[in-house]
Amino acid sequence: MNFIKLNAAGYLSLIIFFASVLSVNAQDPTIGLQHFSSSASDGYTLFTPEKSTSVFLIDNCGGKINEWTFSEKPGATCYFLENGNLLRAGKDSLEIRDWNNNLIWSYAMDENGLKQHHDIEPMPNGNILCLLREIFNGDDIIAEGRDTSLVAEVFKLDKIVELRPIGTNDASIVWEWRFIDRLIQDKDNTKPNFGSVQDHPERLDANYDNTYYSDWTHANAIDYNAELDQIMITARHLSELYIIDHSTTTEEATGHSGGNSNRGGDFLWRWGNTQVYKQGSHENQKLFYPHDGKWVESGYDDYGKITVFNNGGDGSNEFSSIHLMSPVINDGIYQLEDNKFKPLSFDWTWSGSILGVEVQQDKKSGTHALPNGNFMICETSLGRVSEISRNGTSVWTYVNPVSDIVNNQYDTITGSHNAIFRAEKYPEYYAGFDGLDMTSQGIIENENPVSEACMITSVDMKSEYNTLMVNPVVNNEIRFLSDIEADAIVVTDLTGKTVYDKKNFEGRTIGINLKSGLYILQLIRNNRIETIKFVIR
Repeated sequence: MNFIKLNAAGYLSLIIFFASVLSVNAQDPTIGLQHFSSSASDGYTLFTPEKSTSVFLIDNCGGKINEWTFSEKPGATCYFLENGNLLRAGKDSLEIRDWNNNLIWSYAMDENGLKQHHDIEPMPNGNILCLLREIFNGDDIIAEGRDTSLVAEVFKLDKIVELRPIGTNDASIVWEWRFIDRLIQDKDNTKPNFGSVQDHPERLDANYDNTYYSDWTHANAIDYNAELDQIMITARHLSELYIIDHSTTTEEATGHSGGNSNRGGDFLWRWGNTQVYKQGSHENQKLFYPHDGKWVESGYDDYGKITVFNNGGDGSNEFSSIHLMSPVINDGIYQLEDNKFKPLSFDWTWSGSILGVEVQQDKKSGTHALPNGNFMICETSLGRVSEISRNGTSVWTYVNPVSDIVNNQYDTITGSHNAIFRAEKYPEYYAGFDGLDMTSQGIIENENPVSEACMITSVDMKSEYNTLMVNPVVNNEIRFLSDIEADAIVVTDLTGKTVYDKKNFEGRTIGINLKSGLYILQLIRNNRIETIKFVIR
């Protein structure tokens, strides 16, 4: 976002105008843009409302850049790809659509026996990592060495498959990894997987008692590091993050050798709850029911570190916290200290409130780092996405205005009706945006004075703004600085509604009767569109 520099008189005028805009309504908006500042990172935010079939990409002022409509509600996340397409997991099918919402590829997961849930991850080679659920009966897991008292009738474990899209509606599985292959137990030497749990942190104690006797692992996020060729898994009910080697074959992933690390499918690193591998107590536990563990992207301030949304905070479940940490790797091996994987503490941690509301989410939600060192935070139940600086200052907040009960600016949405599983912010320079029209189409909700104020402050005063027309507009007359010839002139308000449309325009002035506010003028000439944001006083 480019912020204009104003002289004293201009700054005073802007403050006066903001005051007049914000006083039009008796209360602040409860949906859409809530807060913005110049410290927010430049970029666009992608989110998929849980109660809608639509996906939205918005700018920092809450302006809609694009909208896609899918065949079903989400299950639960989406990603904007570097080729300009959008990948989304539905309740059943995976779908890829282009910028114009044309369906490129779809794949029916349930129909093909794949129980996808929570997260997917696009890969540089065009394949897709999918987090799946495997269903076992109690006897199956007891046969693997689990205590009979720790098993329900149905026992769920997670696995990962790598799908290669084929054609327009098919796919093949080219790689697989399963939690069931990682078990170790020290209870019964007559059953498989018997050994010392303490001596094998690369494996998962089949008898760790987390009180979840059916949905034991409950993985909710998957991330891929192309440089390392490794995968990160977030397991909520075990309160751990895991890193595994993706360079193995599927066969090697079932065992303990092979791949770049020669560790097969074993854990290369795990973090958050040392109790699971019998190397600590509750007092040593760092993560409690976490979500959305991922690596910080290349080129970002904290590149190579790991972020995670820690739902349970310090274990009291009275607040949630955001963490940044740095695994220690020497010669490709993740290091331990006192038999615990490093680091022994966080690089950075934050908990607190945003706009007076404490961040406390017992389910879902997420976080990720941004290029400038700020952090995005998504609070699922509130449908709220925020950006905070490293010192914890709130610099941007947006509340999803799309729900199953209301789409009105001043109606408060409660009960997770506007929930968002996660939101992703992409920098302005992201490759997927190359060649696309990133002009705002107006806000999603019906009105929002905060968005209007944001758009005014972010008006780019370069080139045509200073040389083409007088801005702000007064006395209901748009005045150009010279005679203009245009194939068409179109003026829209912040909702995208056309309020003026003139073909084959010639002249220097336009009489237009509009209420005070921010508008967008499109000057169309010689197959080129020049977009100007202007203020009417």
